[in-house]
Amino acid sequence: MIKKYCSLALALLLTSTLAASGAIAAVAADDDEADAATGNVRNAATAAAIAPAASEPKLTPPSPEAVELAKKARNIRYSRTCKGGAHTTGAWFSTPPIVLAVAAHTGDASADAKLLEQIRYNLKGENGLSANGGYPAQHERQFTGAVAIMKHTPRVWAKLTQAEKHKVDLLMRAALVASAYTTSDRSYADGRKVTALDGDTNMNRGWNPNFQEGMIGMMVVGTVYFGGGEATQKVLDDYKHEDFVAQLKAAGLTNTWETFNWKKAKPTSAAPTGEEIEQMIRQYRYQNIALTDPMAIYHKLTLNTYGATVNAGLNNGRGITNKNGKQSGLIAAGADELPNVGKVGMLKEFDSGDAGGKRSCAHYSYDGFRPNLTNHIVLIIGGQWRDGEMADECLARLNVGIPDLWYKLDKGYISYSKGKGADNPFSLRNDHYDFKLTRSLWEDVVKPYHEARAKARAAAAK
Repeated sequence: MIKKYCSLALALLLTSTLAASGAIAAVAADDDEADAATGNVRNAATAAAIAPAASEPKLTPPSPEAVELAKKARNIRYSRTCKGGAHTTGAWFSTPPIVLAVAAHTGDASADAKLLEQIRYNLKGENGLSANGGYPAQHERQFTGAVAIMKHTPRVWAKLTQAEKHKVDLLMRAALVASAYTTSDRSYADGRKVTALDGDTNMNRGWNPNFQEGMIGMMVVGTVYFGGGEATQKVLDDYKHEDFVAQLKAAGLTNTWETFNWKKAKPTSAAPTGEEIEQMIRQYRYQNIALTDPMAIYHKLTLNTYGATVNAGLNNGRGITNKNGKQSGLIAAGADELPNVGKVGMLKEFDSGDAGGKRSCAHYSYDGFRPNLTNHIVLIIGGQWRDGEMADECLARLNVGIPDLWYKLDKGYISYSKGKGADNPFSLRNDHYDFKLTRSLWEDVVKPYHEARAKARAAAAK
């Protein structure tokens, strides 16, 4: 069982140097959808006083087993032609690029070759991101997160040619612009209807975490890749649609070019025009939070993703009765010993809703957990994780929700979503999922990092 994190009352750091990455932290603003309506903007500079930095712990590597599994994994392809709407062949087993990137970043050079092979595979036009800014963004995080980490790993980044770096940069700009359009306050102002860049209507920035962590999380990852909030905002403010579409075509990034050329190719579609995209991404805000405060964006995402109260299933653990008389929307076994019952921090999609009514779904919960974990790692490696109240709140939620997830996956969870119950439990025995990889990223990388960081801060406070 994961130990509870101490809630430390140390002040927020406005800048800090990560020994693990040598990157520089960024700063800025925050709050809620209701606050967005009232214009209530909280600036990080006034949220806490500046404190001296404690000695920074280093990230530890993923387990050898996780790294070996990642090395052996097939390359992940992206395309709108892939079945299921995720625009990828890696919807289930998608974490290898992140494991490899973290392993490389923490000094394991044996991960370099496979990581570079995967990234180069995605630089081929037919294998690259579709980058529509909607539902597929959660799965594209495996590419966008990996290259953000690579850029902070000089040994690996130097192995890319200038032409390859240019293609990576175009793909990251595409993912950033697309998510900026589908998540910005301007896009949703006055009840405006927002679609993905290819006109897909099956998305909204306020939907369940498996949407939000991909779409909005890209804004967090973008600040790390592009070198901070101000530099990232400049990418958006300087965006010229027609010029960018031409660059995508010249680089042979056909999947991405198809998305960004959608309105021109299909003028009667619901897709936004280039001019609309340009207008909506300038001076970007997400619920009044600027890109200069990626920690505040992550905090808001995390409190939503881990925003439910721990329970064993819908209707006080009784679940929902299906037409066949079986129960779903509940844990398959071990309800009486479920830890942390009644505590806030359970993954929201164990107790939320969708178009079919109630939702209590293990695989959708996992689909929120996975990109949130990558967003978290990228923040750390990019030097933009800040100690203080927001960090403590995030870690407290994770300390409840992640053990809850693994407990339910160990016992099996009979999911309910879209008005239907599953026939069989979703569990760790579904070995076509990447459970061993994500578990190692939490238990061997992120959790020990925060425990070491907490000890260092506690020692410094004595």
